[in-house]
Amino acid sequence: MLQGIFSVWLLSSFLFITLGLTPEDHFFLMLRFEKWLALNAVGVAVAVSTYVFQTLTHSRILTPSIMGLDAIYLLISLVLISAFGTVQYLAIDAMHLFLVNNVVMIGFALFIFGGLILRFHQDMNRLLLIGIVLGLLVQAANEFLGRMISPEDFVVFQGAAFARFDQLDRQVLWVALVLLAGCLCLLWRFHSVLDIFRLGRSHVINLGIAYVPMTCLFLMLVAVLVSISTALVGPILFFGLLVVALVQQCFPAGHSGYHLLMVAMVGALILVAGQTFFEHVLAMKATLSVVIEVIGGSVFFMLLVKRGRQ
Repeated sequence: MLQGIFSVWLLSSFLFITLGLTPEDHFFLMLRFEKWLALNAVGVAVAVSTYVFQTLTHSRILTPSIMGLDAIYLLISLVLISAFGTVQYLAIDAMHLFLVNNVVMIGFALFIFGGLILRFHQDMNRLLLIGIVLGLLVQAANEFLGRMISPEDFVVFQGAAFARFDQLDRQVLWVALVLLAGCLCLLWRFHSVLDIFRLGRSHVINLGIAYVPMTCLFLMLVAVLVSISTALVGPILFFGLLVVALVQQCFPAGHSGYHLLMVAMVGALILVAGQTFFEHVLAMKATLSVVIEVIGGSVFFMLLVKRGRQ
């Protein structure tokens, strides 16, 4: 099955890069290639981070955004707009903005995942509850600052509040790819440990694995992956949930290494094929991010109903 998904991904990638181009348009080939790389990076980062997070929390309805990382990204944008104004905010170098977003988001994750896990490592539910409360506090701060800025500034903020698959920051792409490659290598190195985490905390400890350090490592990798995707295209709420639910529904059995490959391929395929369809068939008359969030939100409610019946 993995070979079939890979073949469809190759076909979608070929169409995305070459469709509508003529020999005279070779200049746009590199631009499309960079955009293709960014779409794949975002799809892989979001899907893999959601799968790892759900494995650690033993819940199919939770996503990394539940810990407030997406809200932190919006808070950074609001603070910069409030402090410098729209003109100065739009003039900020993309690389500098990317680094600021990553440093602050990872620092926030260190505060939650580092400090709180050391204190509440025996109670993952309490850790999640604290993360949810902190996320709600950040969202409340966003709403408060959003009411204080001018309508013109708020329009700019609204543009940063939604995922933009058609306006990717190519300047920061290569740095994001290096970070993504490092995270994926570490996850693949320890994918067998994820198999044990799926059995529960007691099995992890009984098998001699350092539970707290490994949990911190996995959650920090999740934070880096989320910061990469969010800094590239903006916050994405339900995309990872959609991909992981689809993979687990179709392939419930299998080890974590296989599932990591599957969610990465499916995540990349959905974004590349979807953007190809919306750009070349619908001529951008609709937005891919909106469709993904609608479908992902529907899947979220279906999972809630299914869990409630159980």
